[in-house]
Amino acid sequence: MNNFTIGSFVPGKSYLYKLDPRVKLFSVILLMIGIFFIKNFYVLLGALGFVLLLFVSGRLSLLKAILGLRHIIVLSIFIFIFQVIFNKTGEVLYEATLHFSILSIGLLVLTLAFYLFINRFIKLKSISLVVFIALVYVILRYVPGLPKDFGTYNLLVYDKGLNMAVFVLIRIIILMFIALILTVTTKPDDLTLGIKWFLNPLKVIKVNPEEIALIITIALRYIPTIITESKKIMDAQASRGADFNESNAFKKMGQIVSLLVPMFVISFEKSDELADAMLSRNFVPGRPKTKYHSLKFKSLDLVVFIFVLLLFGGIICQYILL
Repeated sequence: MNNFTIGSFVPGKSYLYKLDPRVKLFSVILLMIGIFFIKNFYVLLGALGFVLLLFVSGRLSLLKAILGLRHIIVLSIFIFIFQVIFNKTGEVLYEATLHFSILSIGLLVLTLAFYLFINRFIKLKSISLVVFIALVYVILRYVPGLPKDFGTYNLLVYDKGLNMAVFVLIRIIILMFIALILTVTTKPDDLTLGIKWFLNPLKVIKVNPEEIALIITIALRYIPTIITESKKIMDAQASRGADFNESNAFKKMGQIVSLLVPMFVISFEKSDELADAMLSRNFVPGRPKTKYHSLKFKSLDLVVFIFVLLLFGGIICQYILL
């Protein structure tokens, strides 16, 4: 798999790989909580720059990360647009009249047809989507209405609505990048040991932390597996004449069903294979297990632990003071 996805591990030798998984889990949880306490825009931009700096210093490819998270980024763009349009708090920052006429709707249909056609040859489909949304706005905004049009819509953008939309967009991106750093730089076995260490207090109420940690690790690990299998199924169906780009809405629904059915079958088969592999290795739920290696806290882990605590303390101070 070329692109980074949440749940996949990519071998490397940077300092991020050498950190104790307990420190990484603690840092990720603390940073994710701290992101929601940031209410200053420049501090939020600083947090985004800090996460990007982690990628560069950890010798991780930003391009592969963006390509791996492109679907989430597209979803974030739609959330941004809905926040801007429907959050009507604060003062009016921008006002525009959108015209719905036969001419503008005809141009929209032509633009949609051109977008669906050209989208087949573009790899970065998120960029083409942004361009398409911009063209829709330009057509509705600047194509004049006819004497007998369908009406107009007064688009109002409020300052607080735009501010909230920007905050939500940047927060989602930061959270996804932080989660990506954790899974890409941590082996599944180490991640299981780290989660189990944090869940050890559950033994007081007679809950087995090993089983919960194993379930979480398997769920994360199967995200890239499911994505890979879905791509294989789509390629196999495309080789048999299926077209996921040019079909109408009803055919698309049928193609989605034809994609989901084999996905469910493959998921059950993968789970059976995993169960057989675990049983062949003498895995018995609830029975004590030996470990190939134990987690060791090093000086680098102490430095990162103190730095994350200071960073979180700084975020809380800015939340109180600003």
